[in-house]
Amino acid sequence: MNRLRLASIALVLGSIASAQTPVTSVSVASYRAIVAPDSIVSAWGVGLALNTISANTNSVNGAPVILPTTLGPVSLTVTDSGKTGFKPPLYMVSPGQINYVLPAGVKLGAATLRVDSGSTALTGVVLVSNVAPALFTADGSGTGVPIGNVLRVTSTGAVTNDTPFQSGTSTFVPKPIDLNTSPSDRVYLILYGTGIRLHSLNPVIATIGGVKVPVLYAGAQSQYPGFDQVNIGPLPQSLVGKGQVDLILTVDGVPANTVRVALQ
Repeated sequence: MNRLRLASIALVLGSIASAQTPVTSVSVASYRAIVAPDSIVSAWGVGLALNTISANTNSVNGAPVILPTTLGPVSLTVTDSGKTGFKPPLYMVSPGQINYVLPAGVKLGAATLRVDSGSTALTGVVLVSNVAPALFTADGSGTGVPIGNVLRVTSTGAVTNDTPFQSGTSTFVPKPIDLNTSPSDRVYLILYGTGIRLHSLNPVIATIGGVKVPVLYAGAQSQYPGFDQVNIGPLPQSLVGKGQVDLILTVDGVPANTVRVALQ
C-alpha cells in the first residue's frame, strides 16, 4: 500500500474514522465510502490475507470474466440490511487490501462485511446506495486524468483510437485532445468507472470545462464484473483551446470524482 493511496484514503475516510471498524470498504476508483450494488469495492484493513493473490481475468474471445468467490483460503460474506448473506466475487486479496464486487442483489443501507482468511475473521460496515459513480484514473489516485479512450471519426468514416493521458516524468498528465485541426471530425470520450449502471431513467449528465456534452451510454462494460463504461460526445467546437479543464459526471444527482482532460 503506497503513501499516495494511504493519503487519499485518509482524506476520504476522515468522516467515518470514529467508527473504528477493522475493515473499511470504499469504491475502488474514487475511495469514497458509499458504494453501489454490482460495483467494485476495496476493503482495507490489516491481516486480511497472508499473501497477495489475484484472480484470473483473462477473457477468452471477449467472453465475460467469471471471478471466484475464494482466493487461497480467503472469502468474504456480505450481509445486507435485509439480513441476506452474499459471497462476493474477488478480484484480488492481499494483507492490507481486498478488491471485490458487491453482489447486485444487496439491499440498500448499511451492510456488514466479514473477511474469513482461514485462521481469523474480521468485520466492517459497507454503506450501500443505488448509485455511487466513480471514474478510474490513470495514476489510481481517484484524481487527475481518467482511464479511457479518445475516438476520432473522420468525415470519410475512418476511426482512430488514442488515450486522454500520457506518462510524465513522475505521474500521468492529460494528453491534449485536438478539436481544431479537423473541425469536421467527430471526437468521443470513452471513460471507465464503477457504481454507475443502476442509475434511474433520468439522464446522466457530463460537463467538460463547464460545457454540457452528450452522454450516449452509461452502463455496464460487458467483459469485466463491476466495470462500467460511459460514452461521451461528440465534443463540441466550443471546447477548442480550453486547455486543461475538469470533467464532471453526474448520475442521479450524485457527482463522480472530478477528473481532468486537456483540449486544444
